[in-house]
Amino acid sequence: MKTFTFGYPQLSAKAIALLGTLSALQLVISRFTFGTSFLKIAFTFIIITLIAKWFGPILGTMVAIINDYLGTLIQGSPFFIGFTLSAICAMLIYGIFFYQQPTVSWKRVIIANFLVLLISDTLLNTGSLIMIYHLTGNAATKLVELRSIKEIIMWFIEVPVIHFILNNQQLEKLRQRALG
Repeated sequence: MKTFTFGYPQLSAKAIALLGTLSALQLVISRFTFGTSFLKIAFTFIIITLIAKWFGPILGTMVAIINDYLGTLIQGSPFFIGFTLSAICAMLIYGIFFYQQPTVSWKRVIIANFLVLLISDTLLNTGSLIMIYHLTGNAATKLVELRSIKEIIMWFIEVPVIHFILNNQQLEKLRQRALG
């Protein structure tokens, strides 16, 4: 029987287990947010970047789609495709910048995180919120301003955390031990 791998090595049972564990961890961490529905702050970016680095943009986007859908089911909120597109976009960007990089440079982290915060978080997520809550005029403008300020602050937090996590030798040793 021929197996289609799409340029990726075939996943072992250990790799699937690790991917599943990271997916579950992302769902758990996403429950621990603070802020309003318009200005939520979460630390799921840590797990997202690990998935992107270790499994690449293709498998990462599959995980992003599944986790977005499962997350809405767990929360009990209605499914909205805009947030799924945002999750796909973030995973693609991180996967393109981080996958198969033994060490991730500051430049890669800064550019990738800037693109994710601009495209995925500021434009797509804010646009989704504007559509969901039917905001127009001044309300929509204020939401864009507030979320832009939040994303600028988060950029200064996320960049050093991502750089540290992705270049952490202990995490890399654990990944190698888990995957054999």
